[in-house]
Amino acid sequence: METTEIYPLNRQTVAELLVGNEVHAPDDEGAGRRNVRRWPFPGTVQLWVPDEDGIEQLQLATCVNLSLDGVGLIHDDALPEGIELTIAIHQPEASFQGRAAIRHCTWTSKGYFIGAQFLFDD
Repeated sequence: METTEIYPLNRQTVAELLVGNEVHAPDDEGAGRRNVRRWPFPGTVQLWVPDEDGIEQLQLATCVNLSLDGVGLIHDDALPEGIELTIAIHQPEASFQGRAAIRHCTWTSKGYFIGAQFLFDD
């Protein structure tokens, strides 16, 4: 993948992103109550959050973890559960862009911890 490339977020590109960055889960961490394992994956993520008029506003969040199905983020503001938005994960080798739905939003001492599930077309 080249730096200038933008790839759609889908299970294959997320898997390639994890493998390409040699992300490994700790041996003692399983998927828990989830169907898939989450891996630590720090970085900045762009969110295009629709306002009450449906106009998307660009916002930044910090990626905490990544799975084949979604992403955990820290964000300054609360986002309503169920809202759908555009998300972009940028890495030196490529950018990955797609859609996600907010599944939970919980206040922490670092900001709001948000779980977003990827919405794949396939």
